[in-house]
Formats: sequence, C-alpha cells, structure tokens
Amino acid sequence: MEQVIGSFLAGLKDILRPRILAVMLVPFFLSAFFWSFIVWLSWDWILNLGFSLFQSPVVQGLVKLLSPAFELSEDPIAFVTVAAFILVVIFPAALITALFITSVLLVPTLVNELRKNEFSHLTKKSSSIFTGTGTSIMYSLKYFATWVATLPLWIIIPGGALIVPLLLVAWFNSRLFAWEVLTEVAEPSEIPGFVVQNSRPLFVLGLLTAGIYYIPIVNFIAPVITSAAFARFCLKRYSKV
Repeated sequence: MEQVIGSFLAGLKDILRPRILAVMLVPFFLSAFFWSFIVWLSWDWILNLGFSLFQSPVVQGLVKLLSPAFELSEDPIAFVTVAAFILVVIFPAALITALFITSVLLVPTLVNELRKNEFSHLTKKSSSIFTGTGTSIMYSLKYFATWVATLPLWIIIPGGALIVPLLLVAWFNSRLFAWEVLTEVAEPSEIPGFVVQNSRPLFVLGLLTAGIYYIPIVNFIAPVITSAAFARFCLKRYSKV
C-alpha cells in the first residue's frame, strides 16, 4: 500500500516535467471535441429515437397509467432519451478515448523520462508507440460492455451510481496503463504474468486514480495523473523482477 501511495504522489510531481506539461490537456480536449461532434451529428437521430420510444405501446401504456397524476408530453421523453444516451454511450466512450489517447501518446514519453533519470538499467523494448494498442482496444471494449451491462446495478445497489463506475474505471486503469507502460520495457510474454502477480496493488492504484475523476477541474488532467502514477509503480515493480 505504501508503494501505491508513493507512486501516486511521485506521479503528481512527474506531470510537472516540461514535456508532459506541454501536452497535459491534449487528451481531454481531443476526446471532448470528438464526442461533442458525434453528439452534434447524431442529435436529430437521438431526438427521433426519443419520439419513437414515446410512441411505443409500452411507454404509451405507462403514460396512460400516470396521466391522472402527471401531464406527460413528447418533449420530456425525448430529452430523457438524450440524457440516457449521453450517460450510457457518450460518457464512457469519451472516458475511454481520453485514457486511450493518454496511454498511446503520453505513456511512452513518461516512461522514457523515468528511464533516463531513475531506471536507466531498463531498456526500451518496443519500436512503435502503437505496440500493445490491440490489447488496449480489447480492454476498452470490455470496459464499455461492462459499463452498459452493469447499469441496472446503479439503481439496485444503494450508491451504485457512484460505486459501480468507480470500480469499473479502477479496473480499466489497472489493465490499460499496466500494459502500455510495460510494453515499453518488457517482453510481451512477461506482461500477463506481471499483471496477475500485481493485480491487487494495480487495482488499488486504479481505485486511487479513479477517484480524481470526481474532482472538478482536476478531472481534466486525471488521465495524465493516472498514467504518471502507473508509470512509476510499474517500472519500480518490474525493475525488481
């Protein structure tokens, strides 16, 4: 636990390196711009989906049942649909995109900086920044599918809307960044064993970094802080193997 907290605190210092500061907000703004554009393009389709759902027999039956107590129209249903679409699809997709951009663009830079200054005995193993991207895509798809599948738990479990996303992001962080960091210094065959052996501290670090996504303003650079913390932790653990 001490090493996990130490890696997190050291990661906060690492993001102040000039090369990291220069691109710190890039993942957030690229992701926000891309998915805002997607929502803008699909806005009419989302609204039409809301109106179609409103006209469905199930919803009309519900409207008829509630009509003595509430006056319902198409507009609220449509906008509820928009909100649900953003929550279920856009939000996790935007988070995945920001983390993915960070892992591909910033992790190699972070690892290189740490190697030069503190882990010079570790040698660079990958020849491309896209090495390991396939595994990252696989974890991204798993995260998105699990996010959608666990939505009922948000309602069933008290505080589920806070707890379930936190646990999912913690797991995603622990897998995505461990793979991307180790891809830089380890043989591909070594990575699965490392992840299994260190699954508990990796998840704890993932949980710790997932918490900063709930802090306003700070969450803009949360992916960068996360990548720095995992770079520190994984390099330190791997150097002892």
